[in-house]
Amino acid sequence: MSSGVANAAALAATDRAESWITDRAWVAGAVGAMAVLICAAAYNTGGLLNSGLTIAGFQITDNRLDSILAALIISSCAMLVVELPRLRLWQGRDFFQLHPTLARGHWMRFAMEALVHYLVYLGLLALVIFFFRTAGEYGFARGNAYYKPWFRLLDLAWAAWLWGGLPYVLLTRALKHSPEADRMDLANSCLKMVSLFTFRRPVFDEYDRKNLRALLVKLFFAPLMTVFFADQFPHLVSNVGYMFDGLPAAIAENRYSHRQFNLDFFNISVALVFSIDVALAWCGYMVSSRWVDNQTRSAEPTMLGWVVCLLCYPPFQMYLGLYYAAPGEREVLRLGNPWFVTLFTSMMLASYLIYMAATLHFGVRFSNLTNRGIIRTGLYSLVRHPAYGAKNFAWWCVMFPAIVYSAFHAGWKLALAQTLGLLLMTWIYYWRAITEERHLSADPDYVDYCRQVRYRFFPGLL
Repeated sequence: MSSGVANAAALAATDRAESWITDRAWVAGAVGAMAVLICAAAYNTGGLLNSGLTIAGFQITDNRLDSILAALIISSCAMLVVELPRLRLWQGRDFFQLHPTLARGHWMRFAMEALVHYLVYLGLLALVIFFFRTAGEYGFARGNAYYKPWFRLLDLAWAAWLWGGLPYVLLTRALKHSPEADRMDLANSCLKMVSLFTFRRPVFDEYDRKNLRALLVKLFFAPLMTVFFADQFPHLVSNVGYMFDGLPAAIAENRYSHRQFNLDFFNISVALVFSIDVALAWCGYMVSSRWVDNQTRSAEPTMLGWVVCLLCYPPFQMYLGLYYAAPGEREVLRLGNPWFVTLFTSMMLASYLIYMAATLHFGVRFSNLTNRGIIRTGLYSLVRHPAYGAKNFAWWCVMFPAIVYSAFHAGWKLALAQTLGLLLMTWIYYWRAITEERHLSADPDYVDYCRQVRYRFFPGLL
């Protein structure tokens, strides 16, 4: 019996050694998705968007904006709580690794190093806040309402790091020592930059350049994900109430039309998919910690890779006219035959669900322009870029029918311009896939993955 147990333990250890850290990353993503849905249902039932959130008798929020941000933070915390035991139990990762300075009894030296790292991050956060408050695009001086959620989040982050940052740094450096993680620590790169003003001349290596590029990724995408969620989540909350109250009443009173069904189907689907997708992505952009082993391993090194990625997001979208050349997604609702609308909207939803599931597979590791672990399971075992394929298929499902409609009702010139706009969007996403593969090919895991998964966008086709 003891021999059998030993053999089973050895096999389990072998399986863990052969598995990749990302193989079950989707578990945290699934928990995060469920947390968003639970928050939406609870917010609707209790009217928490306006009344505020109370947990265990403590008033956590007292206004709409803070309540929305609380839902975002709750979903991320749920993901992190799941990811910690996943790494320990399923991946066999050592949970604690005592810092050698502490092991040798040099407590004061360790404390001073931790204090320096804490102050570096505090100063860096102050610079980030200063940048966003002075950058015209974000409109802080003008009181721009669109980015108000981001500025509120920065205020909360400042307070959290001011009071909780030092304990976090002390515990992390004491119990999660790793030379590799130290090299991926942005504070070390910042300290090298500071030492440029002294007699020392530090050598900046690829880790330092990667750390700075990873910071730029966070600075660009974290504000967008924050305001995207703040825009979509209230719609999800109201749609939950509508599905359990207004919709059954309309059906019971026989005043529910096919046209209204299409409108509801479209609105509810978009709010559901993008609230979850953005919440999962937000966790990836905001949280980078050796506790969950999701630090950035590499960041896109080429200008082409950055350009084709950033062109897909505001404000750079507008520079190519992507907002105007291609028709809006809601244009499909104008089609005369309601059954066509239902068909194309259903195809869009199916594609968007695949798109959301692709993000879910990353768990706490999602991020554009970076490598934080190669995903090889689920959808990624079929194609290398399921999100790009699904998103483009969704666009063609809802935009091309609208283009055909325009050709008959508004003339061929408008239809041609819209078709060119849609082709341009697809072409940019193709180049996003190409540049990502070039970047990730520096990782042997990705090279091995590409040998196993031949197709980029659609299994057996492309």
